[in-house]
Amino acid sequence: MSWKTIFNPFLKFDEKTLLIAGLVSITAVFSFGYSVGLQTDSLFHFRSIDSEDSLLKIILSTLVVYAISIVIFFVYGKIINKRTRFIDVVNPIFISQFIVILLLLISEIPLIKNAQKQIMASVENQSYEIDTISVVIITIYSFISLAITAYGIAILFNGFKTATNMKDWRHIVIFAVLLLTTVLTMQLL
Repeated sequence: MSWKTIFNPFLKFDEKTLLIAGLVSITAVFSFGYSVGLQTDSLFHFRSIDSEDSLLKIILSTLVVYAISIVIFFVYGKIINKRTRFIDVVNPIFISQFIVILLLLISEIPLIKNAQKQIMASVENQSYEIDTISVVIITIYSFISLAITAYGIAILFNGFKTATNMKDWRHIVIFAVLLLTTVLTMQLL
């Protein structure tokens, strides 16, 4: 597999294969996230599940996250290129979530979980005594998470770019602003 295919699988695979892979990815993200007490609250981001949240509520709120993202980028895709198809916007959003599974797996490594707990305990106790090893672990984890998220965003961008034939730098800037706004707004809601 070439680097080009790794960053833009939309050039190699047909839309049905990508849709199936995307559906598998969001199902896996939901299932694994739920099993560790997390739910998707925007693309590339999770929040802890409240104990009073029902499974139905969690499923519906997760589906709303994907539906809102799809609608926003489909409308934007149609603005850029009238021939943009719905499936060509759905696929990049779903496929970009494959990478989220890696984020979830890494966050469950005991060394990272313990470092997070130690830092959170220090913050809650308003203590300035934070273990240096914990800070180093969380810093490395943060950089790895950032790189993984950037890769997911690159997949989303390349898929959207392929679907809409986006070339104008202004469209790219609007895409970035739209993605950032969508992600942050959904987290706040």
